[in-house]
Amino acid sequence: MSTTKPLEGIKVIEISTIITASLSAMMLSDQGAEVIKIEQTGFGDPLRYLGTQKGGISAIFANTNRGKKSIELDLKTESDLEQAKKLISEADVLINNFRPGVMDSLGLGKEDCKTLNKDLIYVAITGFGKEGPYANAPAYDHVVQAMSGSTAIQADEDKPKYIKTLLCDKITAYTATQSICSALLKRERTGEAACIDLSMLDSAMFFFWPDGMMNQTLLDEDVEILAPLTSSYTMYECKDGAISIAALLDKHWYGIFRAIDKPELVDDPKFSNTIERSKNVHELYEYLSLFKNYAVDDMFKRLSENDVPCSKNLTLEEVITNQQVTDNKLVKEKETTHQGKLRMIRYPALFDDEKYINDKPAPKLGEDNEILLK
Repeated sequence: MSTTKPLEGIKVIEISTIITASLSAMMLSDQGAEVIKIEQTGFGDPLRYLGTQKGGISAIFANTNRGKKSIELDLKTESDLEQAKKLISEADVLINNFRPGVMDSLGLGKEDCKTLNKDLIYVAITGFGKEGPYANAPAYDHVVQAMSGSTAIQADEDKPKYIKTLLCDKITAYTATQSICSALLKRERTGEAACIDLSMLDSAMFFFWPDGMMNQTLLDEDVEILAPLTSSYTMYECKDGAISIAALLDKHWYGIFRAIDKPELVDDPKFSNTIERSKNVHELYEYLSLFKNYAVDDMFKRLSENDVPCSKNLTLEEVITNQQVTDNKLVKEKETTHQGKLRMIRYPALFDDEKYINDKPAPKLGEDNEILLK
């Protein structure tokens, strides 16, 4: 079994703030890349100070910047800009997430950096793209959720709702990481180093499209429109809580009928398939109210025995200590010098059964100045 990570030998320069580029670069680090994060002298990435923190580093910064090296540079001064250019000239990837024109104004636009290093893969993440009325508008997750359809997809009774996590930021990070890996493969095969432009809006819409936009996909007049998949996201109330079920196939519904002691419904033509259940949904939900006769643990056991996809609704601590998560060895604890004991989650993919995590904690601001700026 090889102990070499897929991206060992790849050097990444990150000039960014907040989530998108930071998380993308951290995933590259987990897969073996050396990541150097250039931060503004004296202040650094604002994410360092956002939310729960210890030792001057927030938990969310720690969760998106582990394994990296940090240097402080004031890119508006000639000497520090030259230091950045030297690092870029030796790198494989440069990733930034500033508004269009910002990197150009610093002298670090695509053409500038390609002149320094023709083999550089240049990645520019923006909020909305390079053109259009919002090209220069500030972009944060809340705004992109509203513009990309996320809040409409989550709406109940036409009341839009957020997904209460930095969803669009993280979707963009994953898209950037996959695109960078594709560009590295292209460079290896052809010798051509790509310039990648990527926006949060485009990434989010691509993510939501397959199911969220299914009723906006088929355009002929004879299309049969059924309930969107969002209608299946229902918590089922039990005596002492609620249980989550994903009943997407007929056999799942048959399992539910047996679990609520109504096996006769399996042969009832009103509930035999998706179309018939949709026609008789009000009567169907009357039967589902029988969940209230059972405790969560009892219903979970019944559903599991009938091979119905289901889960108890876990607290955040229960998620981490769940036996499946423990057996997957997904989360590890580590003692650090400036943040004490903390948890880290590994990169989710296994390569030849190896679990990847660069468990070097997120760096202090400018921690690697002395080594990298000789």
